[in-house]
Amino acid sequence: MDHNGMPTSAVIKRLSAIPWCRTLLESPEWTSIRFRSRVPKASAKDSYFAETLKTQRTIRSCTALRPIGESKRGKDGIYVDELRILFELGNGVNGWLKIAHGGFVVTMLDEAMGLLLSHNVEVRFSKGIQTYDGIGIFTAYLNTTYKKPVPTPSTVLCTVKILRRERNKIYLRATIEDGEGTVFTTAEGMFVETGSKL
Repeated sequence: MDHNGMPTSAVIKRLSAIPWCRTLLESPEWTSIRFRSRVPKASAKDSYFAETLKTQRTIRSCTALRPIGESKRGKDGIYVDELRILFELGNGVNGWLKIAHGGFVVTMLDEAMGLLLSHNVEVRFSKGIQTYDGIGIFTAYLNTTYKKPVPTPSTVLCTVKILRRERNKIYLRATIEDGEGTVFTTAEGMFVETGSKL
């Protein structure tokens, strides 16, 4: 299981046994970031991902990676345009036998998009551009297309990209696939960032 939002060596070893995961994890062009919503909090914030979906039967581990370096689009508050997230799934997320529930699939997409946006807020905070005070990121819509069932248990790759930002509205696209070319689900979403002075 991941520790404090970062993958443990046991998780990396397990994922590295899958060739396409190993290629991604060992790439010099990508680096791990903290998966903030996997960290339990006294306030019960993020409890859905930090507790309910953090079991051996649900999401066994999540590993998030961002490209090395930063985007040059810092003016609009976007420093990292893309994340790749490995989700290691158990059969406790099933809808049908050996198939993840469609609502759970949307949950992965929504969380991946939110992680990319919150990571950019964290970067802005680290650069002294703004504080966390009053910043909230909320899903306005998430249009999802199911192409093939997501198998369980399995390890899947979620790739999420920021398309554009218009004031406090951020538009994103994401996919869930098997890492070898099979796309299970795609989504486009719009999130609203509240409390931002950008």
